[in-house]
Amino acid sequence: RAAAPPGGVAAMAADDGIMLDPFTSALRQPNLMERLASFPEVQQHMADPGFIEQIQKLRALATGPKASSGDFAVAAEVGQEIARVGHRDPRIMQALMALQGHGLVVEETDLKRAENFGDMKRREPVQLQHLRLAAGVTSADDAKAKGNEFFKAGDLNSALAHYERGVSLLRESDEVSAAALATLLSNSALCLLKLKWPDRAKKVTSQAIAVLREAQDETFDQSKLFYRRALASEQLRDFALAADDMARALQQAKRSELPEAEQQRLKAEVTRLKRLKASADEQAERKQKERENEKQAEVQRMKGADLERKSASPASSAPLPSSDYLQEQDFSHLARKRLAELVVGVSHQCSGGGKIEITSLQEQSKVQASITTKRGSRALYYEMDVHCEWVAKVKEGEMRGLIRVYNIAHDTEFKLGGDENTSYIYQLGWDQRQTGAWVEAVRTEAAELFDLVAAEVDKVIAELRKK
Repeated sequence: RAAAPPGGVAAMAADDGIMLDPFTSALRQPNLMERLASFPEVQQHMADPGFIEQIQKLRALATGPKASSGDFAVAAEVGQEIARVGHRDPRIMQALMALQGHGLVVEETDLKRAENFGDMKRREPVQLQHLRLAAGVTSADDAKAKGNEFFKAGDLNSALAHYERGVSLLRESDEVSAAALATLLSNSALCLLKLKWPDRAKKVTSQAIAVLREAQDETFDQSKLFYRRALASEQLRDFALAADDMARALQQAKRSELPEAEQQRLKAEVTRLKRLKASADEQAERKQKERENEKQAEVQRMKGADLERKSASPASSAPLPSSDYLQEQDFSHLARKRLAELVVGVSHQCSGGGKIEITSLQEQSKVQASITTKRGSRALYYEMDVHCEWVAKVKEGEMRGLIRVYNIAHDTEFKLGGDENTSYIYQLGWDQRQTGAWVEAVRTEAAELFDLVAAEVDKVIAELRKK
């Protein structure tokens, strides 16, 4: 093995003579965890399960068969993977540098940024420094009092550490007061809510409710517990449970004869959450409908629009095609020509006087249509993206613009308020240099062209169906 520099670890040779990079070598030390704990800057991370889990994964990689494979390229890949993890997680890079005798300053902003980008697992709300603050507390009452002090000072992590310390002390004692334990659990839940750990807040409040239920304590006001569990469920977007728990919080408030103002506040919260639930249910139903529409549209897209069979003319002497014969007729040119004839001149009478009229079908419009015959069955396939120019003439002036009607195909239809999977869609454009109330009025009126253009498009489609 190569000699290590003072305070660090150099590149090391494996048993088969392959040189390992410094990161891989550092992680192969038998006393790795003790070494990491000896560095003050790294020690602060040692109470975080996410950090320990990542170190253990990297150690398994560094001591695994790839690192000792005897293949320099394979061993180099291991080192590169370790380096990539270090670049994503500042704590890992700090640990790797410390093992080599180099200091690396990691700021809280670096850790927050890595968490926000998902480069490192979110840290536990209680870290080593918070545990040390609470470690010296020997009674649950003192833990609660200290936690309250930290909470008032805005140090939620230290407050949570003390509340959790109080819970541990109570559970270690011979006689446990259900009310005292529920209070500490409720306080912990409040900290977890504010720190955005709703899943844990929900679990803790449920534990508190279970403690009181088991002790058959009917005197404890449980309104805060149900209120906090409702807020946790809201953060988790479980609006049904949130509304139910808020209603139970109101019920508890009435039973405990809390002030009328508090009861009114809870009543307002119940109403708010019920509205959120109704909105979420409506949105879920709409998304489900869109998924169903998309499935139907996909089937129709592949199938085409069914047409009636055409009987052969008795006067025709041409031989009939076989049942397996595939025939396709292109009607794109005809459809485009017919669409231009129909949309040009379409107009809308403005409510304030004057009119908006389609003046042309633009060249960039896309009109494709064909009828396919296979085994006697006929299907119409079409796709249109219609761009029209319009002009508005009102007493205040003249204004020009464009309207685009698209998403027109054999699997969609004109339907106001429909979703994009199954309905026509439109866009409006106009001269942005023109301003004034009359311009806004014209813009609003121009939206009526959507219905009119869509109607002409449907006429063309109806004519195609008769071919």
